Amino acid sequence: MMNKGFFCGLLLAALLFSVLGETTTPAKEDKAAETTANAASVPTTTPPTTMSHAGHVTMAGKCMKARRHKQLPSKETLEGICTPWSESSCCNVTTAKDIDNTEGSYNFKWSHCEHDERHISKECLNWFRKDLCFYECSSHGGPWIAQESPARKWREERFRNLPLCQSECNDWFAACKDDFTCSDNWYTGFNYSTGEGVCINTTCRTISDTFGNAKNFCEKVWDNSFKVVPNNVTMGCIKINVDAEGVKKNGEVAHKYNDYYQTQKATGGQPRAAAGISVALSVALLWIVQ
Repeated sequence: MMNKGFFCGLLLAALLFSVLGETTTPAKEDKAAETTANAASVPTTTPPTTMSHAGHVTMAGKCMKARRHKQLPSKETLEGICTPWSESSCCNVTTAKDIDNTEGSYNFKWSHCEHDERHISKECLNWFRKDLCFYECSSHGGPWIAQESPARKWREERFRNLPLCQSECNDWFAACKDDFTCSDNWYTGFNYSTGEGVCINTTCRTISDTFGNAKNFCEKVWDNSFKVVPNNVTMGCIKINVDAEGVKKNGEVAHKYNDYYQTQKATGGQPRAAAGISVALSVALLWIVQ
């Protein structure tokens, strides 16, 4: 019995030393990632993954399943407002050109209070076009792609809790706060029985009065597609009003979250060191009771 106990002690000490020795720095990073993930309210369920051509599981470079999205991102010669997404795009040239001139999407008008003679401002219109460019063209939203439920005619998937930078949200809200809307949820607040989205509640108020603040506006307008987070979170945040360099930074953020999700999936939600120790304890107990 003494020999078994002595052996188990040595085994546990060796395993513990090995785990801690390998993960001293990563452990700090994992803790920071975990704290940041909690602060950013990352989804509790791991988003769906896709297989790249190389056979590696990746969510960082992915196009969602939707009417105008390509199956896989690729380089496009985009022009106009969507140009920054040219290097790795989920939209084609035709879609990008359409966004340059649109005042809405999928039979929905951003300027939906025209019955009250309220027209969307140029500044606000530009932000929603940028938002649409990100939705249609970005290949860096993969970690936050989730199944659409219930499914809509034009898509099977959507973004959910994508971490939007607080400064980005503030600027978007500032550009649109004096514009008018009839709903605080642009997914559910409209009737499409005529083929085009019509206000269920025909009373229009300013976006500022309707949403109250920037955070509520950015998170609720598209039914929690975005989750507003501080700009200085360790894992980073996404911007939609960007140049080509900003798109690359979005890609870096997406890869960080992708790695975090893959680690969580691989360890069943446990930190890697904790998972290793659990295995060691199990082996030791089995040895002792034999």
